Amino acid sequence: MTRLTTLLARWLNPVVWRWPGHAARKLHAFALAEQGSMLDMRIAASLTGSPRRAAAYLRHADDEARHAQMFARRARKLAESAHARPLGPITADCEQLFAALGELDFLAFVHTGEARALAQFDEYLAWFTARGREQDRVLFATIMIDERRHAAYTRELLVELAGSEAVATQALRRVARWELGRRWLRAGRFVAERVYVLTMLIVYALAAPLSLLIRVARPITPGWRTPAAGE
Repeated sequence: MTRLTTLLARWLNPVVWRWPGHAARKLHAFALAEQGSMLDMRIAASLTGSPRRAAAYLRHADDEARHAQMFARRARKLAESAHARPLGPITADCEQLFAALGELDFLAFVHTGEARALAQFDEYLAWFTARGREQDRVLFATIMIDERRHAAYTRELLVELAGSEAVATQALRRVARWELGRRWLRAGRFVAERVYVLTMLIVYALAAPLSLLIRVARPITPGWRTPAAGE
């Protein structure tokens, strides 16, 4: 999965980052993701039975909140430079992943996400460096310092909670399957929504001539109409 993430980031870099307006929307999406992660980490800190892990989760949450602000600030500047429409506030939803997955799988999920983000951001960093985009390079280089620490500590806690590398690996594989199913469902919803909109547009387009024929056959006349005999 990490290898695929790296390849996709490399291929899509010119599309994602070439235009300021598009780059702004991408960074805005990152800000939303970081804020959502912050909410999940705070909930994890409140639900875990370990004070040590709770402290680690809270520190992680603080990092994510800072990252969200950094991404949002850069997104606003890029949007302004492109004279794009305002991006709106950073208000993310919380998926309650700790309660849904349990602490072991939650840690596996967070570690997987951090490892994937590192691979993705590393490709972005190389692209910005090669093109002299210093502000964007510094942004991702700074955030990646925290991401490396997140990936390391979640792996350590995962193995500790699992009791062995073998059980930790099982949790990582289980979460990978769960993520695949979740993405499939999201993709299905996305396609279903678009198909519904397209179907309704077609129905309305086909109904327009019928409505016109009805108006011609039975024109609407103003005022009261005296019913004919037998009506």
